[in-house]
Amino acid sequence: MKTALVYYSLEGNTKYIADCISEVIHVDILQLEPINPINKNSSTKYLWGGLQVFSKREPQLKSYSFAPENYDLIILGTPVWAWKYSPAINTFINDIELAKKNIALYCCHGGGKGAVFRRFEEALNGNNIISKIDFRDPLKRSPEKSKERTIVWANELINIYHKILSC
Repeated sequence: MKTALVYYSLEGNTKYIADCISEVIHVDILQLEPINPINKNSSTKYLWGGLQVFSKREPQLKSYSFAPENYDLIILGTPVWAWKYSPAINTFINDIELAKKNIALYCCHGGGKGAVFRRFEEALNGNNIISKIDFRDPLKRSPEKSKERTIVWANELINIYHKILSC
């Protein structure tokens, strides 16, 4: 199973989960990086992030190479901003044509996932969403428990994917 893990992380939570996944599944990792990133140490980071989400901005990303046709499974990870996926993920989804792909989704949030998965499903219409999971403050609450939960989920992804292949 050739797998890509594409994610954006501002404060390190989504990256932490990506790193935990990569311990279980061999993945090609693509970390999305905006050319003009939000300062994670700024007291107004949530204001600027929310403004980008509500205005449906698509920040320009640093150059990357990604060919979805090379992957059997694509895992997308995002922090939740204003109950939606991050603007960097929005740019990626709109730049890369994802069709008829097996996709797994995860998000990290500080208090609620909101409509992030519903919005993902709308944006990824025509793909097979095989699994979704959310993590609340994985680095603040309990990195060890978050890692254990991620490992269980990553193993479930392998099993789900093998069931899809056998059908």
